[in-house]
Amino acid sequence: MLTPADIIAGARIAAHPGIYVLGFYDTRITFYSQQVRALELAHALQHEHLLPANARVAVIGGGAAGITVAAGLALQGGTDVHLFERAHRLLPLQGDTHRRRLDPHIYDWPNPDADHELAQLPILDWRSGPAADVRDAVLREFGEVLAVTERRLTVSERHEITAVTPNAGRFTVTFEREAAGGGRQVASHEFDIVLLAIGFGIEPRFAIPNTETASYWRDAGVPGEEIDGNPRPTFLVSGNGDGGLIDLIASASATFRHDDIVRGIAQRAGVLALREALLGIDDQALEAEAGGHGFDFMAAYNHAIGDQVEALGLVDGMQHRLRPGVQLFLQTREPELLSIRTARLNRLAVYLLTKACSRPIAENFTHLVCDDVIPVLSQPGDRHGSRRFECGTTTVVADWVIARRGPDRDTVRQCFANLLAEYAAEHGAWVQRFPIDSIAPKLNPTTYTHFAQLAARAKLPPPRYQHESVIAALPRSGKLWLTGDGARWSGDLALADIAALWSDSVPQFDLAVIDAPEQLGSDLAHAVARLVIHAPRTDLHVDVARWQPFVAALSSESPSAGGLQPPRLRALGGHPSILNPVTMPPDALATMINRALDQWLLDAVHLRLTRYIGQGEDPGRSVSFVAAADLRQQMAPIWQSWVQQFRGDPALLTRFLGLAVCAKDEAAATREASVLAGRLLLPPLVRACAVALAVATAWQVTAPRGAHPGNLVRDANGTGRTGHACAASYIDSEDMAIVALRHAWTTEFVLLPMQSVPPTLIEGANRSLGNSDTGTPLLGRLGADGKLMLTVDSQFRAAASTSAAALSVLLSGIEEAHFARLRAEIEEEGDLGS
Repeated sequence: MLTPADIIAGARIAAHPGIYVLGFYDTRITFYSQQVRALELAHALQHEHLLPANARVAVIGGGAAGITVAAGLALQGGTDVHLFERAHRLLPLQGDTHRRRLDPHIYDWPNPDADHELAQLPILDWRSGPAADVRDAVLREFGEVLAVTERRLTVSERHEITAVTPNAGRFTVTFEREAAGGGRQVASHEFDIVLLAIGFGIEPRFAIPNTETASYWRDAGVPGEEIDGNPRPTFLVSGNGDGGLIDLIASASATFRHDDIVRGIAQRAGVLALREALLGIDDQALEAEAGGHGFDFMAAYNHAIGDQVEALGLVDGMQHRLRPGVQLFLQTREPELLSIRTARLNRLAVYLLTKACSRPIAENFTHLVCDDVIPVLSQPGDRHGSRRFECGTTTVVADWVIARRGPDRDTVRQCFANLLAEYAAEHGAWVQRFPIDSIAPKLNPTTYTHFAQLAARAKLPPPRYQHESVIAALPRSGKLWLTGDGARWSGDLALADIAALWSDSVPQFDLAVIDAPEQLGSDLAHAVARLVIHAPRTDLHVDVARWQPFVAALSSESPSAGGLQPPRLRALGGHPSILNPVTMPPDALATMINRALDQWLLDAVHLRLTRYIGQGEDPGRSVSFVAAADLRQQMAPIWQSWVQQFRGDPALLTRFLGLAVCAKDEAAATREASVLAGRLLLPPLVRACAVALAVATAWQVTAPRGAHPGNLVRDANGTGRTGHACAASYIDSEDMAIVALRHAWTTEFVLLPMQSVPPTLIEGANRSLGNSDTGTPLLGRLGADGKLMLTVDSQFRAAASTSAAALSVLLSGIEEAHFARLRAEIEEEGDLGS
């Protein structure tokens, strides 16, 4: 950990005592790291007694470093701090982008707490999120500091510094500012200390001649989704700093979610097994850089972690995210594709990208090494809107060109050249002493405590996210009752957002229902029961005597599900919220509630299946079987098609979900099935969908069915066969494994995703009915009324984990054997009859 003296040594300019450089000669330039450097410098200046009493301090630059050091100095007191910013607002870079995300610690991965979302700084604290949101949160807190420091901190926006001149131990700061009449005027002030927090500037718009690239910090600079139907979208990215690597990943991705990609890597099960190898590679790279040598990260990664990233499914996950048909070119001046000066997660993501693109797929990655990219004239046959470039001996016809060669640092530093002449060498020597701290600074606990005490003494309010958390944790309420016009809902939560009550993060909600179930009507009463049974933090305030047996019959006493508990029932009372009132017929209100909950379930299932299909992840073992990569690849388009059907047809979704958790396919059981389909039965719903999808890869074309019988239909050579994917635990209070064979299934085939354990029980039931003892997952004999029934037994698991072809062979064999048995039994019955 750096001492205050070390901090001063890295920031001071030896030839000009009293001038300090803050951050813009360092390499890790994240928002958080700049704030850390600023707090450390403010504390070090006081600790080392370098702030004379009543000193006038100029802070030049209103970015993350500038506003943080200005706030820190002002809170320490004893100085008059003047903050200059040439733009019309502070933190100008972050104010125009909602698509770039700021994370305080993610670049420290795989070190502990790298995925922590809170910066947890003693002042100007923030939570990870879109850059514009972080800016707003930090400036709100900066405003609080301004309010409590009583004129010790002055902010001057639209002031452009033109010179800083040493003058007999002090410094004259000359600047341009707005003048009366709309013009500009030159003025100057004297200061005892000057802190240069001028930042790095922005990238040149035309870093590649005649080719404009929008700034990294503009939403327009983020590669967008493919919308023009190009089967081979081609991206040329120039530069391999963090900005270049991030936009290479964005260009490669079907949907740009940089935080999803890096968190998908950082939070991957088993990925921390790579930690020691990755940190060791970084040590080698730092040693090579200190010796003035390049370092081949790609070769090091291949040698140390190449097999592991394949085994962990990280390459599969990256391939799943690729923009279909994308052609990627990354141009660098150095032969090394990656640099130690970039974030470890970005480097790893690009490595995974190159491995995915090296597979025999349509997507492709090419590393170009040349001094510059030269635009040349287009040729006949070039795609409309494309540009042609030459890089050495390679010609690229690109649809999008992104230059991320870093900001124009020289222009920003120009007016301070008289001060900075020797600083680059001085700071370079300091970096050699502290290579890790210069790249990834850490906030000293002493510094944190120092500013936390100052903030408490000044009675600064807590960060906005803490305030929002307190507000969010307060109990909320709602009310449902019958009026002369129908059913009326009011509450702190709007009816359109009712599904939020199923979220894990929802605060306590008290729902008062004035009327008894029989008064509400069956549809609305069941919708209310479904809502509250599956809601983790909802109490139902009702006439307890009349509601208790109703909700118990649908939860703890349900004949079709196990493990459900009734909601907490409380006596009516209090004053439920009257906000967001809406009145409609009871049946319409029930439909609105159920459809919102159905969509919540679809989104939840979709999230889990997307992770499973794309990356093989199965948290909580909801899916329960391992699917080979090619099987998951075939499942993907089928699931996308099903999701589109579900979103377009709410009744189809309702039927599928209900029959997935209830074996009774009859009109009288529709409401019971709907109540069971909820958050608490999400794992069996996920499993039902996953098993149905795996079967659908072999039994094409299989799709959801929206009418009786069943919830699936299969087109087998022009013949429609109905199916029922059912993950229910019980049928009429009997265990599914016992009663499945004699239940009156209404469809021609039945999928039983939950029936993998105990398989011996099922096989015993088979034998008791005279069925085959071959061990195949086939229960279909006369005892099962001729139904083809599949369970996820050992043979199914083994085939699914081997390949799509192996599963197809297994299922085809089962089906052929089933119909052969049926024919044989029919012939046997015919012989007996004759």
